[in-house]
Amino acid sequence: MQKDAASLCTSGMILSMIVALSASLTAGFGAWAHEDDPKEQDIEPPFFGPIWRASEGGVAGSSFQSSGVQLQAWFPFTAISAASTSASDCWGYVSPTGREYAILGMSNGTAFVEITNPSASQLVKFMPRPASASDSIWRNNKTYQHYCYAVSEGGGGIQIFDLAGIDQGVVTDLGTVVDGGVTSSHTMIINEVTGFLYRMGGGSSGIRAYSLANPALPAYVTAWNPKYTHDGAVFNWPSGPYAGREIFLACGGLNGGQTDPGMDIIDITDKANIVVIGRATYPNASYCHQVWISPDFKYAYINDETDEASFGVNCLTRIIDIQNLAAPFYAGGYSNGIASVDHNLYINGNNLYASNYKTGLRIYDITNRTAPTEIAWFDTYPEANATGYAGLWSNYPFFPSGTVIGSDIQRGLFVWTLGVNPLTISYPTGIPVQIPPVNGSFNVSTQLAAGQTIAANGAKLIYNTGGPTDQVVPLVPTGAGLWKAVFPVLSCPSTVSFAVEFTLGSGAIVRDPVGEMRTVSVAYGESVGFNDEMEVSANDWTVGALGDDATGGLWERVNPVGTTAQPEDDHTVNGTFAWITGQGVIGGGSGAADVDGGTTSLTTPSMDATQISDPVLGFYLWYSNNLGGAPGLDSMPILLSNNAGTTWTQVDHVTASPGSWTSKQIRIASFMTPTNAMRLRFQARDLDTGSLIEAGVDDLRIFGFNCTAPRPADINADGVVNGTDLTYILSQWGGAGSGDINGDGVVSGPDLTILLSDWG
Repeated sequence: MQKDAASLCTSGMILSMIVALSASLTAGFGAWAHEDDPKEQDIEPPFFGPIWRASEGGVAGSSFQSSGVQLQAWFPFTAISAASTSASDCWGYVSPTGREYAILGMSNGTAFVEITNPSASQLVKFMPRPASASDSIWRNNKTYQHYCYAVSEGGGGIQIFDLAGIDQGVVTDLGTVVDGGVTSSHTMIINEVTGFLYRMGGGSSGIRAYSLANPALPAYVTAWNPKYTHDGAVFNWPSGPYAGREIFLACGGLNGGQTDPGMDIIDITDKANIVVIGRATYPNASYCHQVWISPDFKYAYINDETDEASFGVNCLTRIIDIQNLAAPFYAGGYSNGIASVDHNLYINGNNLYASNYKTGLRIYDITNRTAPTEIAWFDTYPEANATGYAGLWSNYPFFPSGTVIGSDIQRGLFVWTLGVNPLTISYPTGIPVQIPPVNGSFNVSTQLAAGQTIAANGAKLIYNTGGPTDQVVPLVPTGAGLWKAVFPVLSCPSTVSFAVEFTLGSGAIVRDPVGEMRTVSVAYGESVGFNDEMEVSANDWTVGALGDDATGGLWERVNPVGTTAQPEDDHTVNGTFAWITGQGVIGGGSGAADVDGGTTSLTTPSMDATQISDPVLGFYLWYSNNLGGAPGLDSMPILLSNNAGTTWTQVDHVTASPGSWTSKQIRIASFMTPTNAMRLRFQARDLDTGSLIEAGVDDLRIFGFNCTAPRPADINADGVVNGTDLTYILSQWGGAGSGDINGDGVVSGPDLTILLSDWG
């Protein structure tokens, strides 16, 4: 399989590797999992690049080679936290509403990403590691009820997050539990049936058990320490002599797992009397890493992390027959023959999902338990097929929707679907940009994958007119896969936010957009008095103002060069230019040309707002303030003047960092009297140590909303429906023409009825 590193690019953006010394990166990784851990020998720099989503287009989907796996979203971890140096493990969570979330472990914390609509995945929250811990390349997360737990080789014990409010964007850090000896851990698993959490590794430790009777505060119970335990799996056994017993499969060995590697089978039901039932090993065992079992509880599949280097094998995964727990035996192995190191694997149904470092996600059909067949794959490491410890770390294939996620050490979070999307949403007549106050509607089209259905009453329009709660109305079916979204009567002028949502027969929820709803104005139309798309010239815009003191990242009108924090493209359809704070350089890092050392101001030319009734200032804004060593501490005031800049009033105070062009509207009369000398000022500020600030402005206009309903029967548009309009209808009767009021192609009785009902 050929690979081309030059093909790694996203929509209009070049993802560039940051050249760094291995020693400097090593310092950010913290303590190592065990002596001679191979990852220490294969450190590669991270990718810096923007978030990519299939719903937004671009070429990232074709930049990675794959078969039977569709890329829906890609979150380079540097776009989540610029201070992070690597990503590690991943897990998943489904809220009570059915919304799905990916959980990504990073060197300096944990990220939560909503993937309910995979192609429009959205970052919900990044939660930093405990202050008592250090950064580490190893971070492991698991969930129980509405809680998430994180452990790391960097110490800090068990960090606890409450996910009860995650649908509202709230993740709460409840602190840490440090009982149970050394506070570092390599991995962790949870038995959701018994309500026990087990953390493993960390120094030379074995297994430490915690009760989740109070899931907000895990209680240390006991430990099993005869051997180092690297990872494992725990299940309540369904049949045989151990039916109903809690069985732990422990991968490890002596001397930090380096000596006598293998898998111990442990009855851990009675925490006061933990018993080893059996032990499994296999030929050329080097480092028994991680295990999962077949759904019939007959076979265990083990990845050995160092046998490729020790014995020259090509990605050989071992299969252990565990039908007799007291006498397990080696039943063979399987490999696709490609040079790579097999890492974390999980099984859902008859599919085995393996994360194989430099060859990415490999999916096998294990219907024949001892002869798996590779059926699909997605390579997250395009540079080469080779042994080594860079690339895909883990995956999570247990979402009800069938979505699969993967965590890559250098490239972050991947969101995939297998084959085709379960449901594709489109808009045959376009996504509305404005809704009329009466009879506002738009059309929705859905395409279901084979075997998928939409649940009864599962098609919804969700909208909000500014109240504390969202409102829901059913979508109206209009044909095969077609729906009409109809709003109630709305105020004019106003705004309404909306999304469409479908619940599938499988229980999965597909929503568009995911996260923040689309917001549009409510009116019959607009009158535009001033418009500047910033494509022709600077048009008397002014950079700099009294008190400006920024030393870098001053405003410029340019064709932007994208970074993690800065846009790659302007907002204007078929446009090129925008005002941004400092032009980046191709291949530059997230801090290239950002605002430094103070304030930089951008002031518009003088604008006439007297030609429009109740004028509104509208523009698109880009603002990034969530990266760097002190994220979220700065803000950008927006000021308005109606006397050409003699005096100023603050009309907005921007703090959010959506990472996209965002529509802003300011009703002038809410702050001052509209005049013919309006000016707007944007003040991008770097006032806190370590902040990374980027801003952009595009498509400025002054406009007004039209709240008078159109009168189709006013054929000559003179403001009154009378005999003149009747003359048009009579003269065109039976044919086509402007008298065809109802648009059915012929001037006839229905058109006359409309005219008479609107007479006057």
